[in-house]
Amino acid sequence: MAVAKTTTTRTRSTASATTKARTTKPAPVKASVDATAVVDLDRVRKPFYAYVGVADLAVEKLREIPSFYSHGFSTAQAQVNQARGSVKSLPDSVREQLETIPTQLQALPKKARGTYADLVKRGHKLVTSVRNNPNTKAALKQAKTARTQAKGAATSVRRAAGSAEKVAESTAAKVG
Repeated sequence: MAVAKTTTTRTRSTASATTKARTTKPAPVKASVDATAVVDLDRVRKPFYAYVGVADLAVEKLREIPSFYSHGFSTAQAQVNQARGSVKSLPDSVREQLETIPTQLQALPKKARGTYADLVKRGHKLVTSVRNNPNTKAALKQAKTARTQAKGAATSVRRAAGSAEKVAESTAAKVG
């Protein structure tokens, strides 16, 4: 048989757990283990914030679609005329772009890290604003109250059912 004791602590940016375990019965080999795990909560939260940031960015871009298309229709003819003129210089343009591809590929990881950091900041800002919103706090308070009331109602129903069962048993004993 073994005995284990775990202690947990949490700060704003880390969570840690320490466990001490040992065997209690005499065994061929007595064993004891001490283990500590520390988790950087800021690092764990980053993917969530990036996810929220991507969703927020998508909503922003979706809101821009109507104005993009209304503006696009008015400038479509000018863009067609410009495209006709650029067809002549297309081969030279393609050659120039082919020469810049290796440089662009080398810059992609840095650009991706920057984009990820921007999305994390955006998501963190949105989560913080939602968390600190008075309406959110009121909704959380109402949810806690509703949960407490539901637990109380369940307890009342359980007790009433127990009482009804006892009454039915005593009545059956008197009749039977």
